[in-house]
Amino acid sequence: MKTDEPMKRVASPFAVIVLGFLSPACGLFAPAQTSAQTASNVPSVATPRKFVGESAPAGPADFRKIGDFRVHRFSGSYQKSPLTLTEEVVARENGLWVIDYTFEEQTGTTKLRAHFDPRTDSVAWVSKFDGSREVKVPLSTYEKLIERTSFAADSNDGMVGSTRGTCLVGPSELECETKSYKVAIGDGVAIMNVSRSESVPDGDVAGDIIGSDGAVIYRSELVELGNATSPKRSVASR
Repeated sequence: MKTDEPMKRVASPFAVIVLGFLSPACGLFAPAQTSAQTASNVPSVATPRKFVGESAPAGPADFRKIGDFRVHRFSGSYQKSPLTLTEEVVARENGLWVIDYTFEEQTGTTKLRAHFDPRTDSVAWVSKFDGSREVKVPLSTYEKLIERTSFAADSNDGMVGSTRGTCLVGPSELECETKSYKVAIGDGVAIMNVSRSESVPDGDVAGDIIGSDGAVIYRSELVELGNATSPKRSVASR
C-alpha cells in the first residue's frame, strides 16, 4: 500500500478482537487492521460512525464531538507488555476530524495526530509529535500502532453463552451483556468474551480471549470516556 493513500475498510475471515475507537477503528470484536483497514467483523459488533452536521454528507449517526475522549487498556500474553491508548477529538478542520492518539507502554510514549475524513471513512494523513514539533509521517506509522490493539483468532466456532450483569468503566457501574464464543488459537481452543452496554456510544466496553488453561491471551478494556471541558489542541502540551 502506498503511504499517501487513505486507509479503507476491508473484509477478513478471522475472529478478531479490537476495542471501538473514535477514529475509523470502530467496533469491539472485528478483524484486525491490515495496512488498509481499521475495523470490523466476526462476531460483528462494529457500528461505523458517519458524520452528521456542517456541510459534509450526512450519515445515520456520528457520536463525535470536539473534546470527546476514550482511554483503552490492552493486555495479555499476545504482546510483551500492556498498552494504554488515549484518544481525543481535538478539532474539525477543512471537513476533517482531528483526533489525537497517545500510546503509553513500558518502553515509552508515542503521540500521533490523525486527520480523519468522515466522507470517505478513512484517515487522510497522520503526523507525529517530536517534542513541540509536529511532523507528517506515513500512514503505516499509525497503522502499526493501531494493529497492536487487536488480536486475531484462527476461527470462530460460534456463540456458547450469553449473560447479563454489570461492567465497570472508571467509577461507573453499567448494565452489560456479555456474549461468549468458542474460538481456535493455533492447535488450541479458547473462549472469546464480548461485553457491551447501551450506556456507551457504539456499545463497546470490554472483551478478552482466555485459553483453555485459564491464561489471558488478549484483553481489552474501556477504562474511561467522556468529554473534556477545554479540549487540548496539542498532544505535545500534555
